[in-house]
Amino acid sequence: MQNNEELKLALLIASIAMLMMAFFVISFVMYYQKKRFEEEKKISDIEKNYNRLLLDTALNSEETERRRIAQDLHDDIGTMLSLTKLSLNQLSKMIGTTGDEKEDQIMKKSQSLVEETILHVRRITRDLVPTTLERFGLLEAIEEFIDKLEEDNNLVISFQANTEEFPRQGQKLELTLYRIMQELVNNAIKHASCSRIEISLESTEEMIGLRVTDNGVGFDPEKIKENNLAGLGLLGIESRLAIVNGTVQYEKPLNGGSSAFAQIPVMPIAENKPEPLHPFRRERVNI
Repeated sequence: MQNNEELKLALLIASIAMLMMAFFVISFVMYYQKKRFEEEKKISDIEKNYNRLLLDTALNSEETERRRIAQDLHDDIGTMLSLTKLSLNQLSKMIGTTGDEKEDQIMKKSQSLVEETILHVRRITRDLVPTTLERFGLLEAIEEFIDKLEEDNNLVISFQANTEEFPRQGQKLELTLYRIMQELVNNAIKHASCSRIEISLESTEEMIGLRVTDNGVGFDPEKIKENNLAGLGLLGIESRLAIVNGTVQYEKPLNGGSSAFAQIPVMPIAENKPEPLHPFRRERVNI
């Protein structure tokens, strides 16, 4: 009888020991997996931050190069064209005294070509560096962009905002939204065969949304990504958004065409600069 009791006690102790051992093994495995998961997450976060830093550096370098080219166009090419225009004006006065009609026509044609080239250089410079964006803000920069496009294209572009006074944001956020808008509109003009483009800007305390819709032929963004076609600039848009934790969604409206909606969280800035009075502010349609 005593042996049976001792055997039961020994079995009980052995069972408890095995349970404790199993508990410690399971706890160790869970602890190891948790630490491994944390390490993998840290590595993933480091990789994401590194990739974001690379993208940010690349885009900053791109903007720096844009500024350099714009400065060269303005200071060198622009100055040379202005001097050429002055020389042609002086030469035109000299030719005017001779009364040769053919020479006068050639001179007027040359002056017209130089004047047109100067306008193109100014437009390229403005596209490279949107000075209106830096001076007056996103709304005025978009309006100026639309005005210039409507002059050169048989296209109707509308712009709506859900606020009359759009508060100034950080330089990176404003530039990101402007470049995305610029890319989407240019894509619609080049590839969508559209006659109308609608741009809307929505601002809340947490998010800023930009929507660009056209009535063109439309496209399937998933097929474009699968085929690695970068012609529409989708990769560039997503790269810019990745830096500012933004997202973009592409939709197919029921009435045809295509629509892109980008969202960016509002970034806190140390202080908002007061918006100067814009001399070309026009009446804005509110959503």
